[in-house]
Amino acid sequence: MDKVASRKVFIHHKIPVPEFFLLHSRERRAFNAVKVSFPLPWVMKPCREGSSVGVSIVEEEKDIEPAMAEAFRFDTEILIEPYIRGRELQVGILDDAALGIIEIKTKRKFYDYTAKYVPGMSEHLFPAPLPEEQAGRLKGLALAAHRALGCQGYSRVDFLLDEKQRPFLLEVNTLPGMTETSLFPEIARGAGIPFDQLIERILSSALQKK
Repeated sequence: MDKVASRKVFIHHKIPVPEFFLLHSRERRAFNAVKVSFPLPWVMKPCREGSSVGVSIVEEEKDIEPAMAEAFRFDTEILIEPYIRGRELQVGILDDAALGIIEIKTKRKFYDYTAKYVPGMSEHLFPAPLPEEQAGRLKGLALAAHRALGCQGYSRVDFLLDEKQRPFLLEVNTLPGMTETSLFPEIARGAGIPFDQLIERILSSALQKK
C-alpha cells in the first residue's frame, strides 16, 4: 500500500517507474513548485490509498493547493509525479504467472474512482491490442514487480504506456477489486478462468502457503 516504499524496491530491480517527489504534511507550508524537478501537469496522490481516492491532476499552479488539500485528507505523505499521457494497461498475476493484459479506455480525464466503479464509465479491451513483443515485455515486468515485493497468490499490476511506447509501472495491487466492474476477474475470465474457479484457485493457493 505504500507507493514510495514499493517504488524504491522497483527502482532497485530496474523496473521503470515515473519520476516522483515526496511531500510530508509538515513540509506543506514551505512547499515551492520549483523544488519539483519535472514540469506541470502533475498527478498528486496519497502515498497509502487505493481506488484512486484522493488523486488529482494538476494542470496549472492554481490547482496545486486544492489538489494538495485533497491528497492530505487521506495521508500525511503525498506523491507528486508527472502526468503521463498514454494508455492504461493492467496485468493480472495468478499463481506466479501472468494471465494477460487488459487496456482501459475511460470517459473520464483519468481512471479515477468513478471510472473504476460506475458501470459504463470505462471500456475494457482484452486482450489489450499490443504487439506480441511489447505484450511479452509488460508481462515480464509485471511478474518481476510481483516477485520483487514478495507477493503470493495473485495481484494486478498497473502500467502506463506513454506516447513513445515506454512502459511505466504505477503500482502493484495486492488486493485487486472483485466487483462486477473489476479488472482482475475480467482478465481471468478472458484467460479462460470463470469467477468461481478463480476464487477456488486463490483460496487453494493461500491454504498451500500456510
